[in-house]
Amino acid sequence: MQALSCVDCHNGDNTKPNSKEDAHKGLIVDPSEYDANGRNVCAKSGCHDAVAGSFKNGLHQKLWGEQHWVALRAGKESLSQCPQSTQDGFQECTSCHATCGQCHVSIPNSAGKGFVNSHKFLKVPDQTNNCMACHGSRVAHDFLGDYEFYPVRYKDVHSNSMTCMDCHKKEEMHNSVAEGTDRYHYDQLPSCEESGCHADTLATANVYHRTHFNDLSCYVCHSQRYNNCTACHVKNEWKTDADYQNNNPAEDFRIGYNYQKTDEGHFRFKFIVVRHIPVAKDTYSNWGAASADLPDYDQYPTWKYASPHNIRRFTARTDTSGGKLCWESCHTKQGFGNPDNKKYFLFDSYIQTNWPEEENANKSVVVDGHLPSGWE
Repeated sequence: MQALSCVDCHNGDNTKPNSKEDAHKGLIVDPSEYDANGRNVCAKSGCHDAVAGSFKNGLHQKLWGEQHWVALRAGKESLSQCPQSTQDGFQECTSCHATCGQCHVSIPNSAGKGFVNSHKFLKVPDQTNNCMACHGSRVAHDFLGDYEFYPVRYKDVHSNSMTCMDCHKKEEMHNSVAEGTDRYHYDQLPSCEESGCHADTLATANVYHRTHFNDLSCYVCHSQRYNNCTACHVKNEWKTDADYQNNNPAEDFRIGYNYQKTDEGHFRFKFIVVRHIPVAKDTYSNWGAASADLPDYDQYPTWKYASPHNIRRFTARTDTSGGKLCWESCHTKQGFGNPDNKKYFLFDSYIQTNWPEEENANKSVVVDGHLPSGWE
C-alpha cells in the first residue's frame, strides 16, 4: 500500500502548521471531483488512472440517463443541443452525481456529507451511508421495507441475505458509458437470470410461470406498491411548494403495456410494471422561457418501465391463501377474475382522471386495447 500524506491528495501546504489560512491555500476539498479537462487527483496521482479514466463517463458521474430524457422532451438529441439556460440549469441535477470519494470514503454531498468511518477508504461502498444515502426514497424504502405505511410495505426477500453489491458489480459502477445511454439500456445492467441466481428452469417451475413467463415481467407478479412522484419543479421549488410536499411521494402499483418490446432481455415482456416520474410540461419553467418549451413532451411516457426493489414471493397478486387461485387476485374479467383488480392496471381513464395533461404522452403505455377480451 502506498503511503500518502494529506497534501498528496488535497494539496495545501504542510509546512505551515501554525497558520490554518496558509496551510489550506490551494486546498482541494474533493480530490476525486473531475476538473474541466476530465481529470481528478485520483488519476493524476498515478494510483487509479484506469478506473478514474473510465468512471468520468460513467452513469453515476455524468447522469447520462437524466441528460438523455431532458434533451428528448426538449426535441433535441443531446443536452448540448438544448438552450443554454437548460444546460446551465441542469447543474442543479448534477448535484446528485457521485464522485469516487462519495462512494468510497464519505457520505454523498446530496445526503449531508461527512465521513462514513473517519478517513478510512472502503473498497466496497457502505450500503447504508453510500448507496442508500442517495437512493433512499425509492430503493432503500423498497428494499428494507417501510412498516410505518398502511398497508405495510414488506422488505424485499433478497434483503435477508444480499446487499446492493451482490447484483450491482463494480463494472456497472465504474465503466465508461456512451452519451445517451440510460440505465435500462446499459450492457452492465444486472440480470436475475444471467447472474445464475434464477436459472432457466424458473420458466417452468409452476403453472403460473409456464403460462406467463415471457409475457409478464417478474415485477408484475412479485412487486409491491412503491413510491411515485408528480410535478416536480426545478430550482428547489419542490422543497417549498406545499402542494408538492403534501402529494409526494405517493404509493401506487401499475401494470402497463411494454411499447419497447424486444425479442429478449429486460424488454421482452408484453406487460411491465411502470412508475410515474415527476416531469410535467412546466417542470423546467424556472430555468427560463427557452427551457420551458418541451415540444416533444407528448412523445415520451411519464409512466416508465420500473424495477422496484421490493420483491416478495407472495404479493397481492400471487395470494393463493384460503384455496384461492392466482388469477382471482390478478385477472379482471367477471367470472374469471375480479373487476376490482383493474386497480393494478394503467388504463387511459386513470390518466384522464389524475393527469389529463399527460394523456397523450402515455398513449403507448396504457393497457387499453392490449388486454384479453372482457378484461377492460
